[in-house]
Amino acid sequence: MFDHALRVSNQPRNFAAIEAVLKRASISLNHHDLTQLKAKFSQLFQTDATTADLVNDTRTIKPGDVFCAVMGSLRDGREYIAQALAANCAMIIQETTEPSAHGKLTWLQQTDTDAIAILNYFQLNQDLFNVAKAFYGAPQQSMNIIGITGTNGKTSTSQIIANLLDYCQKNCAVIGTNGAGKLASLKSIDNTTPGATELHQLLALFNTQDITDVAMEVSSHALAQKRVSAALFNTAVFTNLTRDHLDYHHTMSAYADAKKQIFTGDSQQVAVINGDDSQGRNWLEHWPEIQTVVVYGRGENISSYSHFVQALDIKHHVDGVSFTLNTEQGQCQIRSQLLGNFNVENLLAAIAVLMVENIALSMIANAIRQLVPIIGRMEAFSSVGKPTTVVDYAHTPDALASALDACRLHCQGKLWLVFGCGGDRDVGKRALMAKVAEDKADHIIITNDNPRSEAPEAIAADIIAGLRQPERAEKILDRKSAILSTLQKAQANDVILCAGKGHEDYIIMGAEKHHYDERAVVRGFYTTEVML
Repeated sequence: MFDHALRVSNQPRNFAAIEAVLKRASISLNHHDLTQLKAKFSQLFQTDATTADLVNDTRTIKPGDVFCAVMGSLRDGREYIAQALAANCAMIIQETTEPSAHGKLTWLQQTDTDAIAILNYFQLNQDLFNVAKAFYGAPQQSMNIIGITGTNGKTSTSQIIANLLDYCQKNCAVIGTNGAGKLASLKSIDNTTPGATELHQLLALFNTQDITDVAMEVSSHALAQKRVSAALFNTAVFTNLTRDHLDYHHTMSAYADAKKQIFTGDSQQVAVINGDDSQGRNWLEHWPEIQTVVVYGRGENISSYSHFVQALDIKHHVDGVSFTLNTEQGQCQIRSQLLGNFNVENLLAAIAVLMVENIALSMIANAIRQLVPIIGRMEAFSSVGKPTTVVDYAHTPDALASALDACRLHCQGKLWLVFGCGGDRDVGKRALMAKVAEDKADHIIITNDNPRSEAPEAIAADIIAGLRQPERAEKILDRKSAILSTLQKAQANDVILCAGKGHEDYIIMGAEKHHYDERAVVRGFYTTEVML
């Protein structure tokens, strides 16, 4: 059905990597400078087994690395050159705003016998992705890279894809909110989508681990800041667009434009788009004919597209969901332990990705049967005689609505909601989340959720101001107390949704992270008698 040609590259990261960067930047050095540079790297790396890394954070530099001093939006990396030198870096590539200075090489004498090369690079920050690609020998060319963007569903979809591909005899890693690597051994990373140098380090590492596929969450920030290039992704997935990150993008139009940057618009990439989402439908009306697109969703019109993945006759059960999968290749029955309509959408996106990889529908259906809920994503806890508790990461109005709707499908009693809103983030969504809570939950408990530099009382007041009947809500700002109090009040046939923290094991108060594992708190209630 689809063709993804992969090309293997394993270039050693020593002086050959620097030569690749020079070639990429159309920089020609004189014989003396080249000889001296090569001697510097040879001095540090006696064998090809030892490799240098390209870094733009001095905190991660090891001896022999190459430091990129980029002019970022928050910090000017050139101010950290002294720290890079102290860490014994092999070379510095320094951003310049002067086109005429591009390629100019100077030597900073460290000792009587040693000097460090400082190379000027015009608009380095804007070109850092391509510089890192050249330095690491384009490791992405040996893997199938799947990029997932959208407001909600990125983490779940990426992990579902990884699980399914592993079941289908692939070797898939993930990069995203929960970390990077194989799902069973994720390494923590600072951002959902790493910067260009860290990303290429990861891809180079994956090459050594025989990774065949990478399912990668792609944030709107990363796309807007050019941390990634659309050309990186063999398949690009769009889940949905709802209000979020307007503190950064300011308008929904700008937010949508940032998300759209994941698509190349050419024949080299397959696009997978949610046809039930209004923004997705808007894009599809003007989609370039040259780029193949697979449309997924639950709507009646989904089957009108050339390539489609559609869910029919959806049924929700106590232990999950089932539906008829309809595609241009035929139909099959799907049964999953995952909860809620939004997980149907996540499954459809993942199915579309596997179909792009030419995996048979029967194998996909078998793979889905073995899926278990993702950590912190509609993860349910229960025991005899106690209420059911669902821990979820929902932190946007739309995600909260979807999570509550999913819980309601499985609730025979009252539906409780414990939630808050993050500080130093989009203030406007607080009232919107309050409205969702009031419309869909029977009991509302307002608590903390990463207040950061804002006063928790002020955040709670913004939420309460969005309620038509504020007397319906209870405020318990200490999150652990809020969770345990609710667990003790709820009845056996009730469902409690703890929204906002999900997989996170911390709460940010001021500038500090304090340990708090919501999943452990909830699990403890079911295994021991926890008292306030």
